[in-house]
Amino acid sequence: MNIPNRALAALACALLLAGCGQKRTEPLPPLEELPADYSLERAREDGCVVHEDGDIASGQEAWEDFLKAASSGEAASVRLVNYYTLDDPSRYDPDYYESIKDDYPLLFVSDLSFDGKTYTVSGLQDGERWTQTYSHLKRFEDKAETHSAVYDSYIRYVLVDDDTVTWRQLMHGALSSQFGDYIPFHSVYTDYVYNE
Repeated sequence: MNIPNRALAALACALLLAGCGQKRTEPLPPLEELPADYSLERAREDGCVVHEDGDIASGQEAWEDFLKAASSGEAASVRLVNYYTLDDPSRYDPDYYESIKDDYPLLFVSDLSFDGKTYTVSGLQDGERWTQTYSHLKRFEDKAETHSAVYDSYIRYVLVDDDTVTWRQLMHGALSSQFGDYIPFHSVYTDYVYNE
């Protein structure tokens, strides 16, 4: 059978696109087995929920799948990756910038799981596993907190034990923790909507 080159190219393109849309079926390796040079690109390839400098950058479909399963009471898990860079050096004291610039970019990997009742987030710090468990995953959506913010609004998902707490209360507690007002929480997803 003689297939024209254009038809072969179209078929190859369709197969490639179909492959890109497939979900990852094999489980991710445990955090302890990630290579020391685990990269942002690899995290994207692995289908992780990736935040770059605090804002969601990729993995929204994995996040939506996790939310759907958890809201149905099904066990679910997702890998979270937070990637931080240093922005404009002129925003820093020159000596301070020189002291920290070699530490960036930073990449933090953690796992979020839901067992049908509670949410557990865990990661590695200095080779030691840390784990935090919460009873609720709360969604916050609102306009920017200040007029000087570069974003217009946000959606945040935060792990908490008190389902009635507000974002303002969490921020007040974090800023005034020396007065004993701190409310334990762990932010796991942020989507900023930027001004046009």
